[in-house]
Amino acid sequence: MPPPVRPQSFPQEEVDPPRDSKFLRDLAGVYRELYYAVLSIVGNRTDADDIMQEVCIVLWQRFEEFEPGTNFRKWATAFAFNIAKANARQIRRRRGVGLSDEALAKLSRLQAANSELFDLRRENLQKCLKKLSPRDYRFLLECYGRETTLAELASRKAVPVRTIYSRLMRLRKRLIDCVQRSLK
Repeated sequence: MPPPVRPQSFPQEEVDPPRDSKFLRDLAGVYRELYYAVLSIVGNRTDADDIMQEVCIVLWQRFEEFEPGTNFRKWATAFAFNIAKANARQIRRRRGVGLSDEALAKLSRLQAANSELFDLRRENLQKCLKKLSPRDYRFLLECYGRETTLAELASRKAVPVRTIYSRLMRLRKRLIDCVQRSLK
């Protein structure tokens, strides 16, 4: 199972990081999505693990071709799908089971549509975050921006942890509603 990846919803300011650091950060941000896309094609965790090793190697080898400022998720997903489809064909020939090329093509189109929707939701979330009051935005940064638990945050603020959870749930609901409204 892939390691959990912490979501990066808040803008991060950086000073031109080295290219390998940028690659690792970008890959970590999409690894789970790539893994499950590969898994949806091959249907077996062991095969998906092996294929993801190949995907990571190919992405690293081809990273010089990636255009900075463009969508890393789309770029990486295209490679992952092509590698997974090629492996799925080999698995199908070897084992006599697996998805047809037509089914793989449909999965690829569906994944592309899902990726576009995800990107649109992420863009709208950024806009919704900007609409929050500075106080609420700082609170979200405290909850998600640091390596601290909500219990530690509650202790530091001298409030019950349920108070932190309640406020966080209200802010999440507001953000979800805002994103949903912006998609309509």
